[in-house]
Amino acid sequence: MAEAQAPAQEKTTLNGYQDELRSLIAQIEYLREQVAAVNAVIDDLVGSLQIIEYISKEGQGKTVLVPIGAGNFIKAKIEDTQSIVMSIGGRMSIETNPEDAKKLIENRISTLENYRLDLLRKLEEINRKINEILPKVQQESQKQ
Repeated sequence: MAEAQAPAQEKTTLNGYQDELRSLIAQIEYLREQVAAVNAVIDDLVGSLQIIEYISKEGQGKTVLVPIGAGNFIKAKIEDTQSIVMSIGGRMSIETNPEDAKKLIENRISTLENYRLDLLRKLEEINRKINEILPKVQQESQKQ
């Protein structure tokens, strides 16, 4: 009787390891998507910083192309380089000067970089778990 239970128990153990691996792999995919999304936002914010710096120094009187949606643009002349309207979330915006806008954007970037580091640490932790489980799966597979 005990001998009949042993193969079933080994199969259950193997299935448990395989389920855990699938779960960990799904978590990795989710975290990678999150890292990619954070990277995209950081890139967008860095681009905003570069534009603010350029416009505040050399933008007065320059003609620029302003996106109006769906890949379409309209020409506009920059008249005021000391007033920036920026989103603060919740469909709200504030008007501020270039220096304050840069500080706010730099703070957002810093917060996102810290979040990205947390995500990368979680990825590392999950990879460690996978590396612990893989030899067990191989061992259980060889028993069968």
